[in-house]
Amino acid sequence: IMLTVQKTINVSGVSSVDVEGKATPFVYFNAQIQADGKRSVNYAIQNEELYKNNKETFKADRADFEDAVESLSV
Repeated sequence: IMLTVQKTINVSGVSSVDVEGKATPFVYFNAQIQADGKRSVNYAIQNEELYKNNKETFKADRADFEDAVESLSV
């Protein structure tokens, strides 16, 4: 058995909206970038109600997150 070691970059983000004057997270983003530039992007919805009511915010934040991950993988 041979040991294989790889360098990866982990990136995270949070999509939040204002609820009663407080920034409230509703989606968490995570990405892993391998040394060869291949990447995996995932998200987890933490508050279904806020997600349903803020889909446009989510879509914009997801696009921004994916753009940021892509810029780091070049």
